[in-house]
Amino acid sequence: MDPVITMAIYWFLFGFLLGGRGSVANYTGFLAAGVFTFAIIRQSIMVGSRSISGNEGLVRSIHFPRAVLPIAVVIKQLRVFLYALPIMIVILLVTGEPITWDWLLAPVALLLILMFSLGIALVMARVVATVQDVSEVLPYILRIWGYMSGVMIPIADRLSRLGVPPWATFIIEVNPGTVYLNCMRDALMSSYFSPWGAWNWALAVGWAVVILPWGMWFFWRAEDRYGRG
Repeated sequence: MDPVITMAIYWFLFGFLLGGRGSVANYTGFLAAGVFTFAIIRQSIMVGSRSISGNEGLVRSIHFPRAVLPIAVVIKQLRVFLYALPIMIVILLVTGEPITWDWLLAPVALLLILMFSLGIALVMARVVATVQDVSEVLPYILRIWGYMSGVMIPIADRLSRLGVPPWATFIIEVNPGTVYLNCMRDALMSSYFSPWGAWNWALAVGWAVVILPWGMWFFWRAEDRYGRG
């Protein structure tokens, strides 16, 4: 129920009080797709970052591939997402989004999101295993990242209204958080069209196929040091 409560708070604050709907016709559906999708990214990274430091006893006593722990965390977050998925679908249908062939792209977007999230979780697991204080500030960093990625507002509209320089808008639009939210919304919402269109999918693939191998390599480089600190 966490994404539902978060969505309700965001709807009241940004949609009702602050008028953050922008040009989005179905703001409730827009918000649901954003909150539920970013939840799996945020939780995979946040919980995955503590997968080594939080299991030091297990790591020290049993020899096994340490990458199993972050992988298990991401799989668990996938299960949580699948439990919450019917709620998101109901919200989209109730707010007027039809079931179309584009919905078949949603599992593709989810796969790319999981690949990216696992890559970052592996990186952060090694970082937090070395410097555990990082886990204390990580939730705040992820929250700010979510705001900048357009979880609760159409970020392109807001940046245009604020007169943000094109280079800054470009950086925000190509950041993986914005890209993956746009892909999921494009797949599930007929009333929403992301500014980058098909380029979002190219960027989504690019982020996933780069970050996952790099994260695995970065994590594996410290394989023999986990549990010794």
